[in-house]
Amino acid sequence: MNDWLDTAQFHPLQNRCIHVWLFQLDLSPVSISRFLPLLDAEEKSRCNRFVHSVHRDRFIAAHGFMRSVLELYLQQPAAALCFAKGEHGKPFFSGRNDLHFNLSHSQDIAILAVAGHDIGVDVEYVNRKNDWKKIMQRFYTAPEQKQILSLPEPLQQRAFFQVWTRKEAHMKVTGQGLYLSPSQFTVSAPPDQAALLDMDSGQDIRQWQMFDIDLPDTARDYCACLSLAGTAESLLKFVFL
Repeated sequence: MNDWLDTAQFHPLQNRCIHVWLFQLDLSPVSISRFLPLLDAEEKSRCNRFVHSVHRDRFIAAHGFMRSVLELYLQQPAAALCFAKGEHGKPFFSGRNDLHFNLSHSQDIAILAVAGHDIGVDVEYVNRKNDWKKIMQRFYTAPEQKQILSLPEPLQQRAFFQVWTRKEAHMKVTGQGLYLSPSQFTVSAPPDQAALLDMDSGQDIRQWQMFDIDLPDTARDYCACLSLAGTAESLLKFVFL
């Protein structure tokens, strides 16, 4: 974790810099009870709809983590933070064009990206049991499928999830989420670095910049990616403790 800083090393966001925060969600009941009061009424209503307690606790931990980190940037109590939502549900700070954020969580990991421009981030647990080849055939473009299947077989499943994080990050940075079909644009596939290659809409792909996030060894079973509207010159990574 040489390039991952801890919370004590936090400093304000600089121009053209991205901050990425990592957090472990497998918290004790005591820690969960401390995060719950930070959530607003909508978040509490959402977490109460989970059937399984493990999913409820992960939601509380992820959103409590997000609010605790954003408190550092806004210098406001975590429980007092108010979010607006875009047309397709992406949260943002109303009236603040200089601070953007995006949250993703999978299994026991949450990741939060903070930047001065619109941003999308995704993290995925790569060892889940699913029919990834069937999903790929439905949602991936022909160039993406060809690149993944050209890899040695032991590397293909992880590559599938790496491509998925790239797609999800782009879908989120646009604010469209699942309203933008993942089959409507093409991203690079491993071993190539993350990049947006083409969009069916004909939009200029140069308006976005994409980065794979190198995770620490403690998160070796995950992969993550972010997409930024505009350009960035540096990326700082923090572990929230």
